[in-house]
Amino acid sequence: MISLHVYLNPKSGKTAELEVRVRDSWLKAMATQPGFISAAVLTPFSDDALDALGASKPKTAYEVVSFWESEELRMEWVARPIHDQVFMPLMDLADDISFTLNDVANEWNLS
Repeated sequence: MISLHVYLNPKSGKTAELEVRVRDSWLKAMATQPGFISAAVLTPFSDDALDALGASKPKTAYEVVSFWESEELRMEWVARPIHDQVFMPLMDLADDISFTLNDVANEWNLS
């Protein structure tokens, strides 16, 4: 299993539209792909709360984490036309988008 971490900062005045596109378009399409396991959209605590906790401040407003059975299956999703149809509009709404990938070494089902 792998995890994909996508980091997004919305353009000024585009926060609400970016949130809607991520939730209702990109993640909805991603969830139907072979090999997709789950995803979550993360937003940071307030700067004051992070300061009080002595925690570092993220450089982005959103982190979207998705879990996939394999990198090969994730890349098959990226190669499908639907990926560009739902992801490219995000590029118009974000100042910057970056990503990283991780191998999932261990997992625990805590539910």
